[in-house]
Amino acid sequence: MRVGIIGAGGIGHMHARAVAASDTASLAGVFDVDPAKARALAHASGTTTFASPGDLYAAADGVVIASPNRTHAGYAHEAIASGLSVLCEKPMAISLAQAVGMRTLATDAPGICAMGFNYRHLHVIREARRHIDEGTLGRILHVDVAFKRASALTRKHFTWRDSAEERLTSGALGDLGVHLIDLLHFLFQRAVDPAACQVALRTKVAHKGSRAVEVDDHTFVSGRLRTGPSFTLTASKASQPHETGLTLALTGTRGELTHDSKDGPVLQLRTGVDWEQIKLLGTSRLEDPPGEVTGWADSFLDQLHEWTRAANAAPGPRTLADFEDGHRAQQVLQELLRIGEGG
Repeated sequence: MRVGIIGAGGIGHMHARAVAASDTASLAGVFDVDPAKARALAHASGTTTFASPGDLYAAADGVVIASPNRTHAGYAHEAIASGLSVLCEKPMAISLAQAVGMRTLATDAPGICAMGFNYRHLHVIREARRHIDEGTLGRILHVDVAFKRASALTRKHFTWRDSAEERLTSGALGDLGVHLIDLLHFLFQRAVDPAACQVALRTKVAHKGSRAVEVDDHTFVSGRLRTGPSFTLTASKASQPHETGLTLALTGTRGELTHDSKDGPVLQLRTGVDWEQIKLLGTSRLEDPPGEVTGWADSFLDQLHEWTRAANAAPGPRTLADFEDGHRAQQVLQELLRIGEGG
């Protein structure tokens, strides 16, 4: 499968690394509205740049949309109309109306329309899902999940991620929390109930230079899944470095399961008195960037492999998120942002 990449930022580079490591895809080229960024990614990846998205569509079988959130819907519409498969980075769009339009297009799309919820593909998440499905913990009563970074503290300059132009989808809840929303949906196969949620949006780093930060950088949500367990969710870009990472804790009627990404690919399980440490074996294929959770880079590769297999109608497990999943997460995200703003 010939894969083109739209957007030459950090995530675009990660997708390019995944394509380079794959035996099911090749890199067709790169487009970015900033030609210098496109050239840098093309040079690093040994591929070419394209002067327009249309030129890239003509050279590819599928595209990865890794550009700013406000551009996702437009590029997805163009790529689907060109007959391509699409892998769109999260969040799906900057409004529910855009997400509805994308979902509708995907219904009759000739290719596979997938969402970039790569955390689904972490081995620890898939193992947690297995324990839930097999009933190891009994009926799950409560879930605590958190995703914490320090980027609001370490990035000193105002960027599009600090701007309300993305309709708050670039804040901590929209950027990081949407992964956690999707993980709750993926783990339990039921949706978050926004009517049962309380949301606290905060901006701890209020200014970047002379400009006011217009989005949240630390958010806490408490709520419940429809016909499912209660949950607490923390998404933060303003955590101290020693606090960063991904954590998950499940409490059931017959046991508990926890994960802290600082421990690596390890789960802690208790179904009686004592805790059992479950080490997930396997060889890393791609090196994780500094500060990322263990297996982060490989999750992009696994996601790519499932997307390309689906595009070729090959059988395999179903972990990949589709545009229906993207729409569902967008719907919850929009409601949580409305609640958090007092709407």
